[in-house]
Amino acid sequence: VMAIGRTFEETMQEAIRSVDTSFDGFGRNTYVPETREAIEEELTKPTDLRVFAIANALHMGYTVDEIHELTAIDRWFLCKLRGLVETERQLNTFAADQALPCALVRRAKQQGFSDSGIAQLTRRNEMQVRNTREGFGITPFVKQIDTVAAEFPAHTNYLYLTYNASAHDVSFVDHGVMVLGSGVYRIGSSVEFDWCAVRAIRTLRENRFKTVMVNYNPETVSTDYDEADRLYFSNITMERIMDIYAAEAAAGVIISMGGQAPNNIALALHRNKVRIFGTSPENIDGAENRYKFSRMLDQIGVDQPQWRELTQHEDAEEFCAEVGYPVLVRPSYVLSGAAMNVVATASDLKSYLDQAATVSREYPVVITKFIEEAKEIDVDAVALDGKLIMHCVSEHVENAGVHSGDATLVQPPQDLDPVTVRKIGEATAAIGQALRVTGPYNIQFMAKNNEIKVIECNVRAARSFPFVSKVTGVDLIEMATKAMLGLPVTPYPNRGQRLGYVGVKVPQFSFSRLQGADPILGVEMASTGEVAAFGRDKYDAYLKAMVATGFQLPEKNILLSIGSYKEKVEMLPSVQRLADSGFKLFATPGTADFIQEHGIDVTALEADTAREGYGLQEYLSNNKIDLYVNLPSKNKFRRPATYVSNGYRSRRLAIDFSVPLITNVKCAKMFIEALARFSVEKWDVESVDYVTSHRTTVLPGLVDVAALLPAADSLASASRAAICGGFTTLGVSVFGADGTAATDDRAVAAIKNASRGRALADYVVAVAATDANPAAAAALSADAPILFVSFDKRHPAHVDAYNTVSEHFKAWPPSAAVVTNAAGNDLASMLLLASLFGRQLHVTDVRSAADLDLIDLSRTRGLSVTCDVSVFALFADRLPSSVTGLSADAVHALWARLPTIDCFTVGAIPAQVARAAGVSEADVNPAALGYQVVLPLLYTAVAEGRLKSSDIVERLCTAPRRIFGLPEQPDTYVEIHQDRSVRVPPKSDDAQWFPDLLSKPVRCVVHRVVMRGKTLFLDGKLYAQDTAAGRDLGHVLRAMSSGPSGKQFAQTPAVAGALGIQTDSVRPTSAQAVRSPSVAIEAETVDEANAEPADEPSALEKTALITTRTIERPLPVTRLADVLARHGNKNPFFMNHVLSVRQFTRDDLHLLFAVAQEMRTGVQRAGMVPLLSGRVMASVFYEPSSRTASSLQAAMLRLGGQVFTASSETSSVAKGETLEDSVRTFGSYADVIALRHPQPGSVQGAARFANTPVINAGDGVGEHPTQAMLDTFTIREELGTVNGLTVTLVGDLKNGRTVHSLARVLAQYKNVTLNYVAPAGLGMPGSVKRDVALRAPYVVQTEYSELSDEILANTDVLYITRVQKERFDNLDEYEQAKSMFVVDNSLMRKCKRNMIVMHPLPRVGEVAPEVDTDQRAAYFRQMQYGMFVRMALLALVLCCDF
Repeated sequence: VMAIGRTFEETMQEAIRSVDTSFDGFGRNTYVPETREAIEEELTKPTDLRVFAIANALHMGYTVDEIHELTAIDRWFLCKLRGLVETERQLNTFAADQALPCALVRRAKQQGFSDSGIAQLTRRNEMQVRNTREGFGITPFVKQIDTVAAEFPAHTNYLYLTYNASAHDVSFVDHGVMVLGSGVYRIGSSVEFDWCAVRAIRTLRENRFKTVMVNYNPETVSTDYDEADRLYFSNITMERIMDIYAAEAAAGVIISMGGQAPNNIALALHRNKVRIFGTSPENIDGAENRYKFSRMLDQIGVDQPQWRELTQHEDAEEFCAEVGYPVLVRPSYVLSGAAMNVVATASDLKSYLDQAATVSREYPVVITKFIEEAKEIDVDAVALDGKLIMHCVSEHVENAGVHSGDATLVQPPQDLDPVTVRKIGEATAAIGQALRVTGPYNIQFMAKNNEIKVIECNVRAARSFPFVSKVTGVDLIEMATKAMLGLPVTPYPNRGQRLGYVGVKVPQFSFSRLQGADPILGVEMASTGEVAAFGRDKYDAYLKAMVATGFQLPEKNILLSIGSYKEKVEMLPSVQRLADSGFKLFATPGTADFIQEHGIDVTALEADTAREGYGLQEYLSNNKIDLYVNLPSKNKFRRPATYVSNGYRSRRLAIDFSVPLITNVKCAKMFIEALARFSVEKWDVESVDYVTSHRTTVLPGLVDVAALLPAADSLASASRAAICGGFTTLGVSVFGADGTAATDDRAVAAIKNASRGRALADYVVAVAATDANPAAAAALSADAPILFVSFDKRHPAHVDAYNTVSEHFKAWPPSAAVVTNAAGNDLASMLLLASLFGRQLHVTDVRSAADLDLIDLSRTRGLSVTCDVSVFALFADRLPSSVTGLSADAVHALWARLPTIDCFTVGAIPAQVARAAGVSEADVNPAALGYQVVLPLLYTAVAEGRLKSSDIVERLCTAPRRIFGLPEQPDTYVEIHQDRSVRVPPKSDDAQWFPDLLSKPVRCVVHRVVMRGKTLFLDGKLYAQDTAAGRDLGHVLRAMSSGPSGKQFAQTPAVAGALGIQTDSVRPTSAQAVRSPSVAIEAETVDEANAEPADEPSALEKTALITTRTIERPLPVTRLADVLARHGNKNPFFMNHVLSVRQFTRDDLHLLFAVAQEMRTGVQRAGMVPLLSGRVMASVFYEPSSRTASSLQAAMLRLGGQVFTASSETSSVAKGETLEDSVRTFGSYADVIALRHPQPGSVQGAARFANTPVINAGDGVGEHPTQAMLDTFTIREELGTVNGLTVTLVGDLKNGRTVHSLARVLAQYKNVTLNYVAPAGLGMPGSVKRDVALRAPYVVQTEYSELSDEILANTDVLYITRVQKERFDNLDEYEQAKSMFVVDNSLMRKCKRNMIVMHPLPRVGEVAPEVDTDQRAAYFRQMQYGMFVRMALLALVLCCDF
């Protein structure tokens, strides 16, 4: 961490708080006991607790000199720290009701005390301190770090907050978007979250948003000076974020990139009016509160393991007996799996609970049913307004039970059943929709037998986001950021992608630095880093990743120690693989016996009394073992055990002597299989092993079907130029640049003899047709399987008469290729002859739009004809038209007919232009021209939007191979830097004939060319020139095939090569630097009826396709119909009176609450949910009311209905009309009546005469059902559940109708404790207590006359009611009772941190205003919840269904 300030004191305090959010700064603490022995032990032997020891020492009266003698710390520092203690003591003298002096607050803030620290010392809450200091005008100033020592004006954006200043160093005009970083690196939160924050910042800047980065870890990239427009080195606490937010007048805050720390303050920021981009903090809380999340999963039908939060040993034992062992046990307040454990027996459970510090209502334990042999699966997803727009499924190698941060991750999954993958996708979409996620989220599943269960959901970026982004080539953080900011985003940009590689992420451990730690994997996270690698398959990638962690591959000796019989059996095939691979096997005695029984040679090593030369310790300590596979029989505590087993001792020996160690059976099996497949010769650096600053695109080997051949011996030199340009196959034209031709067997043989053993590219030779050689040409078809028919009379080898063509068609084998350069009328004649003879025809070097139109017309009439166009014809507007014969308009016409063109070629244009330009053939080989600028020209057109990557691959590889029957070239590919901008060197051969290339840069550089697994070209250098790799393909061509038209091909997704897919729909950004290399194929939308049937994908490709398929789930504005369906489509409220809570069951209330949640979502999204358009409510209140009346009226209006009001003063009641007659009257005009009356039971009586539903809005001291409903809803929303809570009802319980109804509702929940605290004579009526006892005899009801500290310490809900003056006949009794119970800051300090204070309002002194700023004060939120509950009630009463 790094803290910056203007004084040592404030900087020291900031630094301490940066280490952990639980630290308030330098002050008295419980981390070091206040005894002389403990203090002096820490002072003399420094540990990470020394600073806390100094604080306690100063509080105990140690002098600066004494501490200096014990620590040798300079007295200057100690004097400064002593000043902090003095201020702390002074603050501690103030009671909660005493006003803080301005001077003291200012001094405390200048010394670095936080608002929460001051609040703790002065017995008040943090927001109260904030309001106090802001009232004094005490706010921090933003200062800039001067990086040039005042020699020049400083312009860096290193910023920090301080109270030791009088002015800001910067102005605030940007109103940027704040991004919160991850802060300190620790187990569970590391560089992965920094990557997420940086990618969010960069995405914002690329889209012209000003940015504000908040982080305090100098090791991060996010704290580089040039990453954000504003960089604040500051703690990530509510106080600091609100300070920066206010100073910057920021547009909003992104909290979902920095891990759990920003998420922890999300709700508090939201409640203090800080705008949060992305998912609402209330919905984030819905995922993080285990009760709310569990309830939501039940509602949407997604399964989860059974779990329970327990506060007593007996309850824990009972639950474990109910669900069966094993179970997962953990404290309810930990992160990253700290202190979690898998418990297999009742005795283990007792041992775990006994070791826990305490199990109580304040510190419960959570017990979850643990499913053995289940596969754990991670899903990283992005949603927009609840609709899933991207998700990636990754599987764990280890079974469930290993923390996800320690697990080996495989992406895309290799061993998951497609049914499981589909179910996971559907569940992910359902959860995202239920939580209304906008932005990133991560879900962990476990799967067994195609049944899935949700473990947890984090509505933020997870540590696996960087990994899956790099594997898939899709930047999930970029997508999430755009979604949160409302920017356009393409769902599933890798749709249709088939990855030809696998990514594997493995953990990096530091057990060698943790003395005594047992190096086994468990549910508590222990890894300190991670490494990822790509490979052709999971074994290749896994081995690379393991080596990258420093894991040494074994050469000879492998030691095995396998605990359980089940794992022995599971490992047996792997052990056999090791033996078959030639490794020398050693094993502990039990394992050795098992292995020998199955006929495998193994040497036993003794652990205790070993024979000389056969001791386990000897072999490990002397590095005689290259790999140790130790699989413990049970997952015991990772911490040093009270006893030391042989297994533990041997594992520690392996760690201490740097012997590679594997302790998980699944990892062991995978490693052994990878090791058995490993071959040093085949383990080269491949395209999947690296990324570049430019987009690396992988193409298949390219094909030129019209290569020139100036002379018989020039194919070798021409092929070298072709390889440098990415062309690995050449169709050799019979016409050379000088017009020569191969027309007989001697000429063909001369070409082949000169090329054999010299050509680098594969090649196929064509034979020329003449008037005299139909029979001779046909005889050569086995060696030269392409017949070239030319009508160009400038060439010596041509045909003059059409009947000659007929003779050739008769003699030439039907399946062999026929190529012509005919144009105009000659082309029309050739097409007619081909049609008459049923021939397939390929037209080469087409330069006329009219010819292309004729070819396209012939196709529509059923003729099998294909064509090619020279790449340089498409760019002929940059060449002399006198040579090419192409004007700018003609070039434009060719581009307009691109779908008709099947193939691109190099062709004769480069040689023709070079000859016309006077380029010497002695200096430049005409056959070598053009190859090295084909891809730069084409990818420049891609960058300009004239082409797509798929057009290039289709026309330079896929179509030529299909048309001419060319065989595939295994392990052959071309890597290009697609976006790299370069200039053609002026001295290059191509610059001599194409000088316009020098005028501006082009895109694309050929980086590497690999042919049949061998690198021939790399970074401008040609390799293996002496060992020609080219093969004559004349004998292996398949039958010619025209296939679909080029237009169809342009629409058909194809898979080229074996390394993945890059879609052009994702705009290139700086994020490309972290994307994996990919094949340049469009994933275009197609009509399946017109699409070409694709080849059957491999198992790997199938999985990759499944995991990237869009999960289509329509997103309605509300899900009310779904809610009702989950409750059996039964609406118990419809057209019924709502008079008492006794009418409704708990299931009825849960329906109401589910609808209320949808109402809240609908209002937040659209302002209203217009279900009751045209309906009218009568609001009839015979008593004063602000909240209930306004809430019901607002609820009706937001449902689209209308309201009219009446009261005792404005209605005919003033004339003596009875309540019954009034109700009949109102029922004639309204669809529903909300009625309040001062007489108990009056509403029930009036309802008997009503012909429309009546809602009881309060009847004197009787009941207030809608208030009880919203109170219960509030408890569920704030605390997650009602079950098991202690609810303390305080105040006038005799006359408080709200508590009468609430007590009856709470009686429907399990294990609820009700405390009644009231002045004498104002206790809970006996009728209510009897009602509760009858409905729920298990509910504990206890009456008190005082609100004791013990009651407060155990209270989850403190429900205050006012003492109602209007219910008293004697004012003296009222005055005596009204101030008996007052909730203020002093009282709140005695309450639990996770509790709430509720009040039905209005209040009259029973809750002090100072409590309003306490996060536990829920009474104003209680009012907001009330409107949603009443909206739900009105909708259910008036709507049968939705």
